[in-house]
Amino acid sequence: MKTIQFESAQNVKIDYEFASSVQRAVSALIDGVLMIIYLIIFLAAASSAGAENYILVELFLLKLPLIFYHPILEYLAQGQTLGKHIMGIRVVTYSGERPGLREIFTRWIFKGYFLWIAFSFTNIFMAGPNFIMIAMIQLSIGFIGFLVCSFSERHQRMGDVMANTIVIRNKSSVRYSLRDVLAIKNQENYTPEYPNATVFTDEDMLLIKNTIQRVKANPNAETKKFAIDLANKSAELMGLPETPEKRLKFLQTLLQDYVVLTR
Repeated sequence: MKTIQFESAQNVKIDYEFASSVQRAVSALIDGVLMIIYLIIFLAAASSAGAENYILVELFLLKLPLIFYHPILEYLAQGQTLGKHIMGIRVVTYSGERPGLREIFTRWIFKGYFLWIAFSFTNIFMAGPNFIMIAMIQLSIGFIGFLVCSFSERHQRMGDVMANTIVIRNKSSVRYSLRDVLAIKNQENYTPEYPNATVFTDEDMLLIKNTIQRVKANPNAETKKFAIDLANKSAELMGLPETPEKRLKFLQTLLQDYVVLTR
């Protein structure tokens, strides 16, 4: 799974996975089902109230909420619709921040919802358009977006590219497995090698954990150099006369010591 790296407020670099095209499609399907449920409830309520001919009520309580469902929720809910929330994904900018009005509007335009606005207002003054035809156009736009997303390096559709946004998974790609938890020692059966590891913070340890995993996953020259620099800086902060020769093992030991001493 491809990832993108963001820097937190504590200057810690964290990797997030791009949302896959399938995750995005399922999210869109969930949103579509919710819209259909809303439509059924509205029509049932309007029918029981005898409001079939109130065009303005239909426009403002039915069509406009459905048309602006995505931009309103994505702006108010920090890049998430209900479907995205259920799937655990969200829209962010290239810098990892929540999208603003410009980004939200650009993404919305490329979804083709402006067509529904045009036809909705036309329906007030002229003969109503063919609903099935417009629905097919909307589905075609969605299918094209799915194809573009599937072949895009960052799993973006055209609206994302134009808005400079991406869709990521909520949780970072760094996770602790059950084996990691069970392997954590305590002070009864483990003697820390570096007692002054407590000079670091949780954010520092997250950076070390990230670095160790990155070196194991991509042992290239760049990641190895970063691990060496991190080990050297960590040894310096702890006042060690020199950095241990096996730097990756040093970082692993340092992480283990910190967990034992601070838990």
